[in-house]
Amino acid sequence: MAATLETSIETRETPIPCERGVLRLPPLPLCGGSRLDGGELAWQAWGPREAPVTIVLGGISAGRDVGDWWRAQCGVGRSLDPRELRLVSIDWLGGADRSSGPRGGEAFPAIDTLDQAHAILALLNHLGVARVASVIGASYGGCVAQHLAVLLGNRLDRLVLIGAAHRASPWALALRHLQRAGIAAAGDDAAVQREALCRARALAVLAYRTPDELETRFGDEAPADGVLGWLQAHGERFARRFDAQSFLRLSASLDAHACDVARITARTTVVAFAEDLIVPIALAEACALRIPAARLVALHSCYGHDAFLKEVAAIAAVFEDVIRTECAA
Repeated sequence: MAATLETSIETRETPIPCERGVLRLPPLPLCGGSRLDGGELAWQAWGPREAPVTIVLGGISAGRDVGDWWRAQCGVGRSLDPRELRLVSIDWLGGADRSSGPRGGEAFPAIDTLDQAHAILALLNHLGVARVASVIGASYGGCVAQHLAVLLGNRLDRLVLIGAAHRASPWALALRHLQRAGIAAAGDDAAVQREALCRARALAVLAYRTPDELETRFGDEAPADGVLGWLQAHGERFARRFDAQSFLRLSASLDAHACDVARITARTTVVAFAEDLIVPIALAEACALRIPAARLVALHSCYGHDAFLKEVAAIAAVFEDVIRTECAA
C-alpha cells in the first residue's frame, strides 16, 4: 500500500501535510460470522506526523476528509487545528466512498461497529501510531469510537462521544426499521429504489431535528417551498452519493451496536443534547455511568441529533477543554 503525500492549501505561508492512502486490510473476521477478504480502507492523516494523533469519526455520511464534512471544527484556527494535531479519519467499510463496500449489486457482508474499529486499529498499527491522544466520535462514529477505545486500552488518553451511547434506543431502532422496509418494498427497480432511499434519508433528517427548529425556520412558508422542499433536497443529495445497499449496511450496523463500555480506560467526555430523539439524554447518561472515568456534558439545542454539526461554539468549547486537559496532564 503506497500512501500519497498531498499538501493542504489552507494557508500558502504554512502548508500542512496531508497524507491520503488506501490500506489493503488482512483477512478480517467479522462479527456476523463471515470474513472480509481483500478489504480496502481509505484513510487520511492531516497534520504533522509528530503532532498528537486525534482520530475523528462522524456519522454514516461522513468520510475521511474531515475538513469537508466538519469544517466548523477541523481546520486552521479551529478547535481541531491540523497545525497542532494529526487528524486521522477513514471512509467507512460498507459505505459509499473509497473503502470496500457493496458496489454495483455485488454481495457484501454485514459490518458491525466493532468491525470498523478493528479496521481502524489495523490502520494505526500500519501508520506506526503507538499512542493516540484523542478519539472523537459523533453519531455512528461515536459507536465505533467506543469499540476503538476498548481495543486501544492504555494507548488512548482521551475519548469524546457525541450523540452516541452503548446501544441503540428503541425509538431509533423503530425509525431505521421503517427506513429499511421502505427500501425493501422498492424491489430491484433502480429508479424506484433511489426514490425510496431519498425518502429514507428525508425521514432521518426529520428525526435529527426538532419541531421547534422547523417551526422557527419554515413556519411561515408554503410547504413545497419550505420544509418539504428542504427534506427533498436532503434526500436527493444523499441518494446521489449513496446507493441503497451501502445505506442498508450502515443502518443495520447502527441497530446492532452494543459495546461493554465499562472496559474503556481512557478519560471520557460524553456529550448529549436534551432534544436528541435518536440518542435520548437518559441513554447517554446511562452510558457515561458505565464508563469508569467519564463525565457527562448535557446541553440543549433545537437542532437535536444534528447539534454536533450545528452548535459550533458549544462543541468547540468541549474540544478545547479536552485538549487543554491533555496538555496539562
